[in-house]
Amino acid sequence: MKKKIASILSAAVLIMALASCTVPGGNGTGNGKGNIKNNNPSETTMPKLLPGKPSHDLSKVDVFKRFDDYTIANIDKPWGSTHKLKMAKGNVDNFFIYFALDRNNNMLNENMNNMATVTSPRVKVYACEDKPGYITYEVNYDQIIPLFARQPVSGVSRSLFFYHNVSYVDFYSGSTFPTIDLTPEINSFGVSGNIIYKGKKYEMSYYEFRSQESLDVSSRTEGSSRIIKETIKLKSTAYFIVPEWYDGILMCVFVANDTKRPVAEILAESSLDLDQPGPFGDDENIDDYVFFGISGPD
Repeated sequence: MKKKIASILSAAVLIMALASCTVPGGNGTGNGKGNIKNNNPSETTMPKLLPGKPSHDLSKVDVFKRFDDYTIANIDKPWGSTHKLKMAKGNVDNFFIYFALDRNNNMLNENMNNMATVTSPRVKVYACEDKPGYITYEVNYDQIIPLFARQPVSGVSRSLFFYHNVSYVDFYSGSTFPTIDLTPEINSFGVSGNIIYKGKKYEMSYYEFRSQESLDVSSRTEGSSRIIKETIKLKSTAYFIVPEWYDGILMCVFVANDTKRPVAEILAESSLDLDQPGPFGDDENIDDYVFFGISGPD
């Protein structure tokens, strides 16, 4: 699964680039199922839900793309139950890194904190008013990033930071959901297309909206250095429009410490292309992730 780059602007820091591919969670182990009810995706109808309306206007996204038809092979055992997934229990900590760079992309700063917090998701599920037989999962979560760094008063050409954002995978097949990188110009996107399972086509849509708030900003000079402190709150809402019987969404959070990666390597991964659905990467260490089951009401 590709780790993704997203970027935002900050009050205390001129430009901040963010590495994206994560989710709320906590420590603990389980079969990765959460509240998911079935051992196989099935057209057994879930309890009838009242119709609801998304908190955002889904027709007003910065970027919208269609993904290619994606076929899921017949499932003998759910992917989530065949792996020892670390399941979420409340908020989870993960890592970010801040860079103050000179014109040659040399790192000039010292980071005094690399730990961020992703909050446990708040989930609403409701029937689609204009799409009979479909429901919407509305998933809200925050990421709190307390930036604390020392850098030279002069010589800094640009400032960036990188964090891991959430991503999503199907409990049954282990397929990742399609997505698009977020940038300072792109704070929302929508993707839609067909999932083919047992010869039938089912439409699936996924939308993501992000906003930013600075909770605390300060900067002071100590000799030839500047001490920067800023607490950034990223508020995200995801919408999944899926058949009413589907209950297989897992959020996954990357929690390994990769703050030693060079900035050139991270920037090289940035892409504005649609990331098509595909298998959770064979080159991934599943222990580097924490998962949270997103499902319908009990």
